[in-house]
Amino acid sequence: MAVEPVLTFATEGILTKLTSLVSHEISLAWGFKAELGKLNESLSILQDFLGGAAEKAQDGGKPVEGWVKKLKDIADEADDVLEEINYEFLRRRVELHNHMGKKVLNFLSASNPILFRQKMGHRIRKISASLADLKSEASYIGLIAKKKDATPQRIREDRETNAFISKDEIIIGRKDVVSDIVTTLTNSNMNQENLSVMAIAGMPGLGKTTLAKSVYNEGAIDVYFNKKLWVCVSNTFNVNSILTAMLELLSGKVATTSQQALLTNLREELSGKRYFLVLDDVWNEESEKWERLKSCLSKLNSAPGSKIIVTTRSGIVASLTETLPRPKLDLLSTDECWSILKHAACSDGSSDIERIGREIAKNCEGLPLMAQVLGGILHSKKTPAEWSEVKDNRIWDLPKTEDRIMSVLKLSFDNLESPALKQCFSYCSAFMKDDEMERDDLIQLWMAEGFLRPPEMEDIGTLSLQGNASRYLWILYHHCVEGLRGG
Repeated sequence: MAVEPVLTFATEGILTKLTSLVSHEISLAWGFKAELGKLNESLSILQDFLGGAAEKAQDGGKPVEGWVKKLKDIADEADDVLEEINYEFLRRRVELHNHMGKKVLNFLSASNPILFRQKMGHRIRKISASLADLKSEASYIGLIAKKKDATPQRIREDRETNAFISKDEIIIGRKDVVSDIVTTLTNSNMNQENLSVMAIAGMPGLGKTTLAKSVYNEGAIDVYFNKKLWVCVSNTFNVNSILTAMLELLSGKVATTSQQALLTNLREELSGKRYFLVLDDVWNEESEKWERLKSCLSKLNSAPGSKIIVTTRSGIVASLTETLPRPKLDLLSTDECWSILKHAACSDGSSDIERIGREIAKNCEGLPLMAQVLGGILHSKKTPAEWSEVKDNRIWDLPKTEDRIMSVLKLSFDNLESPALKQCFSYCSAFMKDDEMERDDLIQLWMAEGFLRPPEMEDIGTLSLQGNASRYLWILYHHCVEGLRGG
């Protein structure tokens, strides 16, 4: 059984945290400088082995799995020790700040400082000995230390921060389809009904949502429709939840649980108006639920010509909902995939890099998601050798397309610049799928968990969101969070 990926990056994150803590002033305040210095050195060496462990884990094998689990247990123990030292240091600092005499502090304190130093020193030395044993074991099972760059690459700050892909990217290979959809939606000959529905259906990674986004942002849509709304539905198809989301988008009003109140408020917003509604990622195949939603929408007194787009993987959902011709989404050509990949990678590289990149683009199988994510992976790789590593990865040997898609997404996660980022984004799996998260609130939660360390913790968190949105990390989150949650 292969080593759990989450275990590997969680261990790496703990080691990064410990490396930061051991350089703190507490090492001087408590006379642990020598012990903590040795611990820091041991941790740094073993951290270099983690990259090799992550790669070797792909081959499976109990020895590597056991080694990583031992390392995590030792790292957890070290984390506990340093937290105890830090707590005691801060507690005594508060007592001093309250003007208690030094003699009182030393002799009447709840903990004897001499005994405390002895106890902590013994625990630190024991941890260091365990790490030394683990280093020997790493060599025995064939793990190779891989040093990280001394100066980690700074996350790019010049990329826009949002969860949506820019227009320049999403229309590659889909311009004619976008034009046809917009024409259909705004065609007066097709606007006799009060509400018409178009389904965009297809396999995962085909670009259904990005196609809908491109249509949504077209100027002709803004001109033709009085209001437009985007609601992500996903697994749970709840009529009241959809109506609530619509109302909040239109007016910002506080949601109510009463369907009648929702319809009354929506009627005030949409009566006599032509609206365009996108229901993204619909999974519900129960006709009764869809009919209930249609019944509610028919009571809004909206103007004729209002339209709905439904994006879905399910042909059943598409057949159940559509009243307009379904657009045909062909697989992209290799050249189109290369254009997406090259743009995402920001590559102006050599002819060797382009040759390798085009070979990688063939492996995208015409799926824009694959091209986008692979481009994000290659963004930080600047040499032909690094691009060849991606081209020659064993994920391309997997038999099923969906397995290859998930493996590419996993590869994107593995290529994050730091273990802290891996922990930050895996933390998102604690939220329900498609939950909206305020950026500042999320950063505060990361800080509270200890994933971001001083100084400039909030700045680091913001840069994490900026940089990884540009590398399609939000795509990775939406597609892989269920896998992370399942462990």
